[in-house]
Amino acid sequence: ADMQALEAALEQARAGNGQVVGVVAEAGAGKSRLCFEFAERCRTLGIAVNEGHAVAHGRNVPLLPILQAFREFYGIGERDDPRAVREKIAGRMVLLDEGFREALPLLFDFFGSPDPDRPAPRMDPEARQRQLFAILRRITQLSPGQAEAGVGVTLIEDLHWIDPASEAFLAEWVAATAGTGNLLLVNFRPEYHADWMQKSYYRRLPLAPLGPEAIRELLGDLLGGDPSISGLADKIHERTLGNPLFTEEVVQSLIDVGSLEGTRGAHRLVTPVDELAIPTSVQSVLAARIDRLAEREKRVLQTAAVIGKEFPEPVLAEVAELPGTDLTAALAALKGAEFIYEEALYPVAQY
Repeated sequence: ADMQALEAALEQARAGNGQVVGVVAEAGAGKSRLCFEFAERCRTLGIAVNEGHAVAHGRNVPLLPILQAFREFYGIGERDDPRAVREKIAGRMVLLDEGFREALPLLFDFFGSPDPDRPAPRMDPEARQRQLFAILRRITQLSPGQAEAGVGVTLIEDLHWIDPASEAFLAEWVAATAGTGNLLLVNFRPEYHADWMQKSYYRRLPLAPLGPEAIRELLGDLLGGDPSISGLADKIHERTLGNPLFTEEVVQSLIDVGSLEGTRGAHRLVTPVDELAIPTSVQSVLAARIDRLAEREKRVLQTAAVIGKEFPEPVLAEVAELPGTDLTAALAALKGAEFIYEEALYPVAQY
């Protein structure tokens, strides 16, 4: 039903009625997973999806999610030098509208790649922000005919961690979305609120916890149907209250301590259900799982977490101070324990 609501919003946007959708739920309820699956569906339809992610430490990093989304829009890679960045921005902007040519020095400066031959004009911060807002509005409001397929779908994640500068940009972005062919998808925890949520083209999509039957289905996929696990689903649901992340972590915790044996979809319970110690929170189960890691894996996981939610292996290798074989083994162990997931292998491994 949640996926159908997102697809209905996409159809509205494609018909020229720009939409803003906010997926809201507690931590671990599936906000990011729903948005990921929807973005993948969009990409299979040939719809561009640009993503930005607010992070817990990001309140001190101005414009982090906005810059991420626009770097994807321009096709800017992590290894692009300033000249390549300028070429990609200029190529995209002038193709969209020849009138953007005058704004290029400001955009180059905004992306930290100023043109030494054409520096951005000096102006006070408020005037600079107004001009950047105006550029954002023009990009967003270009019709699909002018901008190939428009900006398409933009996903900004974890607004509860967003910095004030990004929040100001986001408010402008929401205002510019009306009457366009674009869908702006955001997600956040229930404590986040913003004035733009009053817009008529904004819809709130709250995710409900999984019910007992859905938890049984999830656990059936994870564990299988061995008679020994009878009663386990009810015990886990009672503790996790239907939070999918908490449920998955409890299962992994039971595997770690040896209470469950086997492989995915074919586990059996070797500790009686009544004797199982189910953690009281997702934080406690994660902390306990991390604590059980070998010292090497624990150190690599901590270092990766400092780099960010996503990290390339070469950057981790630079700061982890481990021989290559040890790092490879640690990453394999963390992947096997589902602490990290491989996102890409080319041109570099990304987790």
